[in-house]
Amino acid sequence: MWERSQLPFIAVATLLMTLQPVLVKLSQVNGKAEYSFISTTLLSESTKIAISSVMYYKNEGAKLPVINTQELLAYSIPAIVYFINNNLVFVILEYIDSTSFQIMSSMKTIFTGILFRAFLGRELNVVQWAAIILLSCGTATSQLPDCTTYDYGKHSNSTAIGLGLAVITCLLSAFGGIYSEKLLKDKFTQSIHWQNIQLYTWGIIFNFIGTGMKDSGTMMEGGFFYGYNSFTWLVVLNNAINGLAISAILKYADNIARVYAHAAAMLTTMVLSIFLFGAAPTPQLMIAIVIVSCSTFLYNQKLEVTNGHGNKGVVEPDDKELLMPKGTGAKPLP
Repeated sequence: MWERSQLPFIAVATLLMTLQPVLVKLSQVNGKAEYSFISTTLLSESTKIAISSVMYYKNEGAKLPVINTQELLAYSIPAIVYFINNNLVFVILEYIDSTSFQIMSSMKTIFTGILFRAFLGRELNVVQWAAIILLSCGTATSQLPDCTTYDYGKHSNSTAIGLGLAVITCLLSAFGGIYSEKLLKDKFTQSIHWQNIQLYTWGIIFNFIGTGMKDSGTMMEGGFFYGYNSFTWLVVLNNAINGLAISAILKYADNIARVYAHAAAMLTTMVLSIFLFGAAPTPQLMIAIVIVSCSTFLYNQKLEVTNGHGNKGVVEPDDKELLMPKGTGAKPLP
Protein backbone atom coordinates (compact mmCIF):
# COMPACT_ATOMS: atom_id res chain seq x y z
CA MET A 1 0.00 0.00 0.00
CA TRP A 2 1.33 3.41 -0.92
CA GLU A 3 1.73 5.94 1.85
CA ARG A 4 0.41 9.48 1.64
CA SER A 5 3.95 10.88 1.53
CA GLN A 6 4.56 8.93 -1.69
CA LEU A 7 1.43 10.10 -3.50
CA PRO A 8 2.79 13.55 -4.55
CA PHE A 9 5.68 11.93 -6.48
CA ILE A 10 3.30 9.48 -8.16
CA ALA A 11 0.83 12.25 -9.05
CA VAL A 12 3.53 14.52 -10.50
CA ALA A 13 5.04 11.70 -12.57
CA THR A 14 1.58 10.74 -13.86
CA LEU A 15 0.90 14.33 -14.91
CA LEU A 16 4.26 14.72 -16.65
CA MET A 17 3.99 11.37 -18.43
CA THR A 18 0.53 12.44 -19.58
CA LEU A 19 1.89 15.69 -21.02
CA GLN A 20 4.87 14.07 -22.76
CA PRO A 21 3.12 12.59 -25.84
CA VAL A 22 0.81 15.63 -26.07
CA LEU A 23 3.79 18.01 -26.19
CA VAL A 24 5.58 15.79 -28.72
CA LYS A 25 2.49 15.89 -30.92
CA LEU A 26 2.29 19.69 -30.64
CA SER A 27 6.00 20.03 -31.46
CA GLN A 28 5.56 18.27 -34.80
CA VAL A 29 5.11 20.08 -38.10
CA ASN A 30 2.61 18.47 -40.47
CA GLY A 31 2.65 15.35 -38.31
CA LYS A 32 6.44 14.94 -38.38
CA ALA A 33 9.17 16.00 -35.98
CA GLU A 34 11.84 18.06 -37.74
CA TYR A 35 14.26 17.87 -34.81
CA SER A 36 16.45 15.06 -33.52
CA PHE A 37 14.84 12.98 -30.75
CA ILE A 38 18.24 11.97 -29.39
CA SER A 39 19.26 15.63 -29.12
CA THR A 40 16.21 16.34 -26.94
CA THR A 41 17.13 13.39 -24.72
CA LEU A 42 20.68 14.72 -24.43
CA LEU A 43 19.36 18.14 -23.42
CA SER A 44 16.95 16.56 -20.93
CA GLU A 45 19.80 14.63 -19.30
CA SER A 46 21.84 17.85 -19.10
CA THR A 47 18.88 19.69 -17.56
CA LYS A 48 18.42 16.93 -14.97
CA ILE A 49 22.07 17.19 -13.95
CA ALA A 50 21.80 20.98 -13.69
CA ILE A 51 18.68 20.78 -11.50
CA SER A 52 20.17 18.00 -9.35
CA SER A 53 23.38 19.98 -8.88
CA VAL A 54 21.46 23.06 -7.74
CA MET A 55 19.37 20.97 -5.34
CA TYR A 56 22.48 19.24 -3.99
CA TYR A 57 24.19 22.57 -3.36
CA LYS A 58 21.03 23.91 -1.70
CA ASN A 59 20.85 20.93 0.69
CA GLU A 60 24.53 20.14 1.22
CA GLY A 61 26.20 23.49 0.62
CA ALA A 62 29.72 23.59 -0.80
CA LYS A 63 30.53 20.17 0.66
CA LEU A 64 31.82 18.02 -2.21
CA PRO A 65 30.55 14.44 -2.37
CA VAL A 66 32.99 11.55 -2.10
CA ILE A 67 33.29 9.84 -5.47
CA ASN A 68 33.30 6.05 -5.23
CA THR A 69 34.52 4.62 -8.54
CA GLN A 70 32.72 1.30 -8.09
CA GLU A 71 29.47 3.05 -7.23
CA LEU A 72 29.83 5.43 -10.18
CA LEU A 73 30.39 2.51 -12.57
CA ALA A 74 27.30 0.77 -11.19
CA TYR A 75 25.13 3.66 -12.41
CA SER A 76 26.35 3.04 -15.95
CA ILE A 77 24.34 -0.20 -16.07
CA PRO A 78 20.81 1.30 -15.94
CA ALA A 79 22.00 4.19 -18.11
CA ILE A 80 23.18 1.92 -20.94
CA VAL A 81 20.03 -0.22 -20.56
CA TYR A 82 17.81 2.85 -20.98
CA PHE A 83 19.87 4.04 -23.95
CA ILE A 84 19.70 0.67 -25.75
CA ASN A 85 16.01 0.30 -24.95
CA ASN A 86 15.09 3.76 -26.26
CA ASN A 87 16.84 3.16 -29.57
CA LEU A 88 15.62 -0.43 -29.90
CA VAL A 89 12.09 0.92 -30.25
CA PHE A 90 12.95 2.38 -33.68
CA VAL A 91 14.22 -1.03 -34.83
CA ILE A 92 11.12 -2.82 -33.55
CA LEU A 93 8.79 -0.48 -35.44
CA GLU A 94 10.47 -1.58 -38.67
CA TYR A 95 9.10 -5.10 -38.12
CA ILE A 96 5.73 -4.60 -36.43
CA ASP A 97 3.10 -1.86 -36.40
CA SER A 98 2.83 0.62 -33.52
CA THR A 99 -0.45 -0.90 -32.24
CA SER A 100 1.12 -4.36 -31.86
CA PHE A 101 4.11 -2.78 -30.14
CA GLN A 102 1.92 -0.89 -27.65
CA ILE A 103 -0.01 -4.07 -26.83
CA MET A 104 3.22 -6.02 -26.31
CA SER A 105 4.55 -3.20 -24.11
CA SER A 106 2.02 -4.11 -21.44
CA MET A 107 4.25 -7.11 -20.66
CA LYS A 108 6.73 -4.80 -18.91
CA THR A 109 4.26 -4.69 -16.00
CA ILE A 110 4.52 -8.46 -15.53
CA PHE A 111 8.32 -8.41 -15.89
CA THR A 112 8.52 -5.62 -13.30
CA GLY A 113 6.54 -7.74 -10.82
CA ILE A 114 8.81 -10.75 -11.39
CA LEU A 115 12.07 -8.77 -11.12
CA PHE A 116 10.63 -6.87 -8.13
CA ARG A 117 10.60 -10.21 -6.30
CA ALA A 118 13.85 -11.61 -7.74
CA PHE A 119 16.18 -8.62 -7.28
CA LEU A 120 14.65 -6.67 -4.41
CA GLY A 121 13.27 -9.57 -2.39
CA ARG A 122 9.87 -7.88 -2.14
CA GLU A 123 7.07 -10.42 -1.96
CA LEU A 124 3.65 -9.70 -3.38
CA ASN A 125 0.54 -11.38 -2.07
CA VAL A 126 -1.95 -13.15 -4.30
CA VAL A 127 -4.24 -10.11 -4.50
CA GLN A 128 -1.37 -7.89 -5.61
CA TRP A 129 -0.35 -10.37 -8.30
CA ALA A 130 -3.94 -10.41 -9.54
CA ALA A 131 -3.90 -6.59 -9.56
CA ILE A 132 -0.67 -6.48 -11.59
CA ILE A 133 -2.03 -8.96 -14.15
CA LEU A 134 -5.20 -6.87 -14.38
CA LEU A 135 -3.07 -3.77 -14.93
CA SER A 136 -1.24 -5.47 -17.78
CA CYS A 137 -4.54 -6.55 -19.34
CA GLY A 138 -5.99 -3.07 -18.90
CA THR A 139 -3.14 -1.29 -20.66
CA ALA A 140 -3.21 -3.86 -23.47
CA THR A 141 -6.98 -3.45 -23.86
CA SER A 142 -6.63 0.30 -24.28
CA GLN A 143 -4.41 -0.30 -27.32
CA LEU A 144 -6.61 -2.88 -29.04
CA PRO A 145 -7.79 -1.68 -32.45
CA ASP A 146 -11.46 -1.26 -33.27
CA CYS A 147 -12.49 -4.67 -34.58
CA THR A 148 -15.03 -3.08 -36.94
CA THR A 149 -12.52 -0.90 -38.79
CA TYR A 150 -9.11 -2.50 -38.27
CA ASP A 151 -7.64 -4.13 -41.36
CA TYR A 152 -5.91 -7.21 -39.99
CA GLY A 153 -4.64 -8.24 -43.42
CA LYS A 154 -2.77 -4.97 -43.73
CA HIS A 155 -0.69 -5.83 -40.67
CA SER A 156 -0.09 -9.50 -41.45
CA ASN A 157 3.61 -8.74 -42.05
CA SER A 158 4.32 -8.59 -38.31
CA THR A 159 7.23 -10.96 -37.78
CA ALA A 160 8.54 -13.13 -35.00
CA ILE A 161 11.67 -10.96 -34.97
CA GLY A 162 9.68 -7.81 -34.13
CA LEU A 163 7.63 -9.55 -31.46
CA GLY A 164 10.77 -11.08 -29.96
CA LEU A 165 12.48 -7.69 -29.81
CA ALA A 166 9.34 -6.22 -28.23
CA VAL A 167 9.59 -8.80 -25.43
CA ILE A 168 13.27 -7.92 -24.98
CA THR A 169 12.53 -4.20 -24.73
CA CYS A 170 9.89 -4.91 -22.07
CA LEU A 171 12.43 -6.91 -20.10
CA LEU A 172 15.07 -4.20 -20.48
CA SER A 173 12.65 -1.51 -19.33
CA ALA A 174 11.70 -3.52 -16.25
CA PHE A 175 15.33 -4.40 -15.48
CA GLY A 176 16.47 -0.78 -15.82
CA GLY A 177 13.81 0.39 -13.39
CA ILE A 178 14.48 -2.37 -10.86
CA TYR A 179 18.25 -1.88 -10.99
CA SER A 180 17.85 1.88 -10.55
CA GLU A 181 15.60 1.32 -7.54
CA LYS A 182 18.17 -1.02 -6.01
CA LEU A 183 20.96 1.53 -6.44
CA LEU A 184 18.86 4.35 -5.00
CA LYS A 185 17.72 2.32 -1.97
CA ASP A 186 20.96 0.49 -1.18
CA LYS A 187 22.27 3.81 0.15
CA PHE A 188 18.98 5.29 1.28
CA THR A 189 20.58 7.97 3.45
CA GLN A 190 22.69 9.22 0.56
CA SER A 191 21.45 12.36 -1.17
CA ILE A 192 19.10 11.50 -4.04
CA HIS A 193 20.50 14.51 -5.90
CA TRP A 194 24.03 13.08 -5.83
CA GLN A 195 22.68 9.70 -6.93
CA ASN A 196 20.86 11.38 -9.82
CA ILE A 197 24.01 13.25 -10.85
CA GLN A 198 25.91 9.96 -11.17
CA LEU A 199 23.11 8.33 -13.20
CA TYR A 200 22.56 11.27 -15.54
CA THR A 201 26.27 11.69 -16.17
CA TRP A 202 26.23 8.32 -17.90
CA GLY A 203 23.02 9.29 -19.67
CA ILE A 204 24.76 12.31 -21.18
CA ILE A 205 27.76 10.21 -22.29
CA PHE A 206 25.68 7.54 -24.04
CA ASN A 207 23.26 9.99 -25.66
CA PHE A 208 26.16 12.17 -26.84
CA ILE A 209 27.64 9.12 -28.56
CA GLY A 210 24.23 8.25 -30.00
CA THR A 211 23.70 11.76 -31.29
CA GLY A 212 27.05 11.72 -33.05
CA MET A 213 26.40 8.33 -34.64
CA LYS A 214 22.82 8.90 -35.77
CA ASP A 215 22.24 12.61 -36.34
CA SER A 216 25.68 14.11 -36.96
CA GLY A 217 24.96 14.72 -40.66
CA THR A 218 21.72 16.60 -40.00
CA MET A 219 23.33 18.68 -37.26
CA MET A 220 26.28 19.57 -39.48
CA GLU A 221 23.85 21.03 -42.01
CA GLY A 222 21.21 22.65 -39.82
CA GLY A 223 22.86 22.89 -36.39
CA PHE A 224 22.18 21.10 -33.10
CA PHE A 225 18.86 22.89 -32.60
CA TYR A 226 17.61 22.35 -36.14
CA GLY A 227 13.81 22.00 -36.19
CA TYR A 228 13.34 23.15 -32.60
CA ASN A 229 10.28 25.23 -31.68
CA SER A 230 8.73 26.38 -28.41
CA PHE A 231 6.96 23.04 -27.87
CA THR A 232 10.24 21.16 -28.42
CA TRP A 233 11.76 23.05 -25.49
CA LEU A 234 8.72 22.14 -23.41
CA VAL A 235 9.32 18.49 -24.34
CA VAL A 236 12.91 18.79 -23.07
CA LEU A 237 11.86 20.44 -19.79
CA ASN A 238 8.94 18.04 -19.24
CA ASN A 239 11.14 14.98 -19.78
CA ALA A 240 13.79 16.35 -17.43
CA ILE A 241 11.38 17.00 -14.55
CA ASN A 242 9.64 13.69 -15.23
CA GLY A 243 12.96 11.86 -14.89
CA LEU A 244 13.53 13.49 -11.51
CA ALA A 245 10.01 12.57 -10.38
CA ILE A 246 10.53 8.94 -11.38
CA SER A 247 13.80 8.84 -9.42
CA ALA A 248 11.88 10.07 -6.38
CA ILE A 249 9.28 7.32 -6.90
CA LEU A 250 11.99 4.65 -7.13
CA LYS A 251 13.75 5.90 -3.98
CA TYR A 252 10.75 6.68 -1.78
CA ALA A 253 8.10 4.32 -3.24
CA ASP A 254 8.86 1.50 -5.72
CA ASN A 255 8.70 0.28 -9.31
CA ILE A 256 5.13 -0.95 -8.95
CA ALA A 257 4.08 2.62 -8.23
CA ARG A 258 5.98 3.66 -11.36
CA VAL A 259 4.14 1.23 -13.64
CA TYR A 260 0.80 2.32 -12.18
CA ALA A 261 1.70 5.95 -12.85
CA HIS A 262 2.63 5.04 -16.42
CA ALA A 263 -0.65 3.17 -16.96
CA ALA A 264 -2.69 6.04 -15.56
CA ALA A 265 -0.79 8.49 -17.76
CA MET A 266 -1.38 6.36 -20.87
CA LEU A 267 -5.14 6.34 -20.32
CA THR A 268 -5.27 10.03 -19.37
CA THR A 269 -3.36 10.91 -22.54
CA MET A 270 -5.88 8.98 -24.64
CA VAL A 271 -8.73 10.86 -22.98
CA LEU A 272 -7.00 14.21 -23.58
CA SER A 273 -6.46 13.29 -27.24
CA ILE A 274 -10.23 13.10 -27.64
CA PHE A 275 -10.58 16.76 -26.65
CA LEU A 276 -7.32 18.18 -28.06
CA PHE A 277 -6.91 16.30 -31.33
CA GLY A 278 -10.42 15.09 -32.07
CA ALA A 279 -9.60 11.40 -31.56
CA ALA A 280 -12.62 9.14 -31.42
CA PRO A 281 -13.41 7.56 -28.03
CA THR A 282 -13.48 3.75 -28.15
CA PRO A 283 -15.18 1.10 -26.01
CA GLN A 284 -11.72 -0.38 -25.43
CA LEU A 285 -10.59 2.81 -23.71
CA MET A 286 -13.61 2.85 -21.39
CA ILE A 287 -13.07 -0.82 -20.50
CA ALA A 288 -9.36 -0.20 -19.91
CA ILE A 289 -10.09 2.68 -17.52
CA VAL A 290 -12.38 0.42 -15.47
CA ILE A 291 -9.83 -2.42 -15.42
CA VAL A 292 -6.91 -0.19 -14.40
CA SER A 293 -9.03 1.53 -11.72
CA CYS A 294 -10.03 -1.85 -10.25
CA SER A 295 -6.39 -2.98 -10.39
CA THR A 296 -5.24 0.12 -8.47
CA PHE A 297 -7.96 -0.44 -5.86
CA LEU A 298 -7.04 -4.10 -5.41
CA TYR A 299 -3.30 -3.49 -5.15
CA ASN A 300 -3.76 -1.07 -2.26
CA GLN A 301 -6.18 -3.21 -0.28
CA LYS A 302 -5.32 -4.95 2.97
CA LEU A 303 -5.73 -8.72 2.75
CA GLU A 304 -8.08 -10.03 5.43
CA VAL A 305 -7.71 -13.69 6.38
CA THR A 306 -9.14 -16.12 8.88
CA ASN A 307 -6.99 -18.65 10.72
CA GLY A 308 -7.96 -22.16 11.77
CA HIS A 309 -9.55 -20.86 14.99
CA GLY A 310 -11.92 -18.50 13.19
CA ASN A 311 -9.96 -15.39 14.19
CA LYS A 312 -9.51 -12.67 11.59
CA GLY A 313 -6.34 -10.78 10.85
CA VAL A 314 -5.03 -8.33 8.29
CA VAL A 315 -1.97 -8.68 6.12
CA GLU A 316 -0.57 -5.48 4.69
CA PRO A 317 0.27 -5.59 0.97
CA ASP A 318 3.98 -5.16 1.69
CA ASP A 319 4.20 -7.91 4.32
CA LYS A 320 7.17 -10.19 3.79
CA GLU A 321 5.28 -13.40 4.62
CA LEU A 322 2.64 -14.54 2.17
CA LEU A 323 -0.41 -16.43 3.34
CA MET A 324 -0.38 -20.06 2.34
CA PRO A 325 -3.06 -22.76 2.41
CA LYS A 326 -3.44 -24.90 5.48
CA GLY A 327 -0.82 -27.62 5.75
CA THR A 328 2.00 -25.68 4.10
CA GLY A 329 3.66 -24.63 7.32
CA ALA A 330 2.42 -21.05 7.34
CA LYS A 331 2.14 -19.50 10.78
CA PRO A 332 -1.47 -18.85 11.86
CA LEU A 333 -2.53 -15.34 12.70
CA PRO A 334 -3.00 -14.65 16.40
